[in-house]
Amino acid sequence: MRLRRLRPTDVEALAKGLNDLDVAKNLVAVPHPYGVADAEEFLTGTAAAPHSLCAAIEVDGAFAGCVALDGSSGMADLGYWVARPFWGRGIATTAARALLDLAFATQAIDIVSSGHFLDNDASAAVLAKLGFRRYGIVETHSRARAETVRLVAMRLTREGWAETQPAIETPRLVMRPPVAADADAIALLAATPGSALMTASVPLPTSRGDARAFILATARQRRPSSLSFAMRLKESGALVGGVGWKMAEPDVVDLGYWLSADHRGLGLATEAARAVLEAAFAMTGAKAAKAHCRVTNASSRGVLERCAFQWEGTGLIRLAPVGGAVAVDRFRLERDVFQSLRAWAPAAFRNACA
Repeated sequence: MRLRRLRPTDVEALAKGLNDLDVAKNLVAVPHPYGVADAEEFLTGTAAAPHSLCAAIEVDGAFAGCVALDGSSGMADLGYWVARPFWGRGIATTAARALLDLAFATQAIDIVSSGHFLDNDASAAVLAKLGFRRYGIVETHSRARAETVRLVAMRLTREGWAETQPAIETPRLVMRPPVAADADAIALLAATPGSALMTASVPLPTSRGDARAFILATARQRRPSSLSFAMRLKESGALVGGVGWKMAEPDVVDLGYWLSADHRGLGLATEAARAVLEAAFAMTGAKAAKAHCRVTNASSRGVLERCAFQWEGTGLIRLAPVGGAVAVDRFRLERDVFQSLRAWAPAAFRNACA
């Protein structure tokens, strides 16, 4: 599944999906019957409005519905629908979660509102899985039903959303996906002389613009095959670096991390890398991990060796901060080897991607 911009070519699929009364009767503003002219009006009007972030839900290349955030009321309001052939597969939950993650991670949003008609148990279950909580019951008019309907009003706070996000904890660290509020701290730390790109798989954002672009990119990642985390000290909450993985090839994740200059030499990179490897293997089912670091970076080599990575040779790769090709050592770690050699306490992690 993926979310993408709506296109004029979606008009027929949009009309077909919403012309189903069992779909339309659970939406406030959708009439029944619903035709191509209604779909065209929606695409050029509501979906294109500056206060609306509306995406098509695409499943295996087929149009499957829509998910949107509407800010016309002054508060972000979540809405969604899925065409009948795609019911019962968790698509609405996955699509809504992806849009909420993007919005909360990249915008200064504190609350998202939504709701479901009192007789819509499926939508009630979706919102509950996303962390929404009831705050009242209101009456509204359903155009498809042509009658007044009771609606359960629900809200998701930023704090509630944060509790649905992947998180990893170790004795000294807490790691969560970065948000827009972290941009200044990330850029400041990364630009501090001595801060190190320990491996080549996680960017080192050295300006506020780079940091914001990085945060947007992480919010759009396909989870859990790719995940990035801001690394913070558990005791003080101070940001000290970044860590994460991406699916480099089938069944293999690529580990990356960077660490601020003031926190090197304390074993934090090793602690973070071990915990992230545990989470990556558990959440993706990968059979191996790989990593590469500059041949001159003895510290990063030591981290990888302490995680049980095995050296596989040298090569050349391009690094954006360097602006050219650099020599790197390449490492690989089999999942079975990692599990058999692990002697440290397991990390606590929350998988909110399922």
